[in-house]
Amino acid sequence: MVSRRTIQGWGGMALLGGAMAAVFAGALAAFPLSPLYRNPITNLDTLTGARPLAGAGLAAAIALLFAAYGLGAAWLRAAGMAPPGQRRGGWLVLAGFPAAFVAILILVYPITSIDLFDYAFRGRMLAHYQVNTFVRVPMEFQSDPLFWYVAWRRAVTAYGPLWEGMSWLTARLAGQSPGLSFPPDVPGGGTPALEALGRLLVGYKLLAALGFLLCGAAIWGALGRIAPEQQALGTYLWLWNPLALWETAGAGHNDAWMALLIIMAIWLFAWGAAARSQQVDASGQAPKASGRVPGAWLLAPVMLTLGGLIKYLALCFGPVLLAAELRRLPSWRARLRLVALGALACGGLVVLAYAPFWAGWGTLQNFGDRRGLFYASWLAALQATLAASMPKETAGTVVALLGLGLLLAGIAWATWRAWQAPGDIAGSLLWLLLWFLFVCNPWFQPWYLVWAVALVAVQPWRARAALGVTVFCATALLSYLAGSFLLPLLGWGSESAAWNMLLTALIYGPPLLVFSWGEAPALPQRSDGGRRRGRWSALRRPPSHTD
Repeated sequence: MVSRRTIQGWGGMALLGGAMAAVFAGALAAFPLSPLYRNPITNLDTLTGARPLAGAGLAAAIALLFAAYGLGAAWLRAAGMAPPGQRRGGWLVLAGFPAAFVAILILVYPITSIDLFDYAFRGRMLAHYQVNTFVRVPMEFQSDPLFWYVAWRRAVTAYGPLWEGMSWLTARLAGQSPGLSFPPDVPGGGTPALEALGRLLVGYKLLAALGFLLCGAAIWGALGRIAPEQQALGTYLWLWNPLALWETAGAGHNDAWMALLIIMAIWLFAWGAAARSQQVDASGQAPKASGRVPGAWLLAPVMLTLGGLIKYLALCFGPVLLAAELRRLPSWRARLRLVALGALACGGLVVLAYAPFWAGWGTLQNFGDRRGLFYASWLAALQATLAASMPKETAGTVVALLGLGLLLAGIAWATWRAWQAPGDIAGSLLWLLLWFLFVCNPWFQPWYLVWAVALVAVQPWRARAALGVTVFCATALLSYLAGSFLLPLLGWGSESAAWNMLLTALIYGPPLLVFSWGEAPALPQRSDGGRRRGRWSALRRPPSHTD
């Protein structure tokens, strides 16, 4: 029997969803993908003219989105986390509104980033020109009518071979094929090149939206094994997050695909842990090593490797996941077997993925091409400060090495943390990601928060972490407005130390206050006191740990 209070609660959620849909519909009315995409290198600055009224309106829209999102999360947390399928209208509200948000945002122009145009052109390079995007750059195709829409004209792809394969397929499905040239423009009619560009943009937006929705399904599935009573809250934290929605369906970024594979790795880790716990005999003794356990757990590092073949950052999580898996195994023989099988499987995947693109060691140049980029971080402010007293290139090298050293230290600490508490693998991965975003990353972009949203969604019992990441998402989206409206008023250079210091404070200050304030919330406890080892215990952290 469903209570009236529950029904009224879902009605309130529907009102919140309607408010968010209205904001996204307003974005569509103000910034429709067609015809705005026809103008090369068009972004928030050019579309608004940095008018203060436009900036205030966008800031109010972002505030409304996050207010609605926060209220929905608070209601779900207070109402209990039973699956919405057990409640009248729950599924329709929880999944239906995000589907509507995505449908609207696919038709909105990506005002905050033009990376979508780079995806489209590199997809054309793969499908039409049949060239290797790991060694060839857009500048070589200046005669192409779509060339002038590209921002990164002298750079090879920034992504892994799995993404390039997905990009090739998307371009082919959007109508690109070898040797097919654009017909001449029809007087008074359409422009074939621009029509092809429009199909490419929609194709890549649909690809990003598919990754977003699949990641939501993976979070739902993972929580079904980890914490079934929190499925609704965790799925909501992902599917309704304004930044995740905008950066995927709105701006078309590919980060949801990497997030999907990280969540799949966590899900498979939980499955492997549960598989081992089921082998404990009646005496309570741990089982002897068997081929079944390493074979089952091999899927998690394989999935993480696939994520790294989309965006390389996922590879940094490898040692952390491996440490947790090794600690869970009952003997060193089983651990050595997992290492050997994992190296073979993951290494084989890497070789197979790179095989179609391999052109010597120059294929790997994209690992270092963007090491000199600094923006919106304390490292960027340090680089700008050092550049005043030494060559800019030297300052960049010093700061890049500092950031790399801090990242390696964070990986080492997270790996040790995972070894000490293998059941808290999601928490260790979240800690490492936040360490990277706050401390080690020299070039911050708001869409990097998509990864953090996914990791928080798969462990929704961490209330303070969820709040901190939500505030981080809000300040990250507002940083777009700072660059377009505040920077012109100040008259500072976008690479100056003063601007990077101010932007760093605006982006990181509020979430840092959330993370550092107050006591960590208590973990939900099992009715049996946690004595049994089952699905819940597969990924639970020990009660003594804090956020």
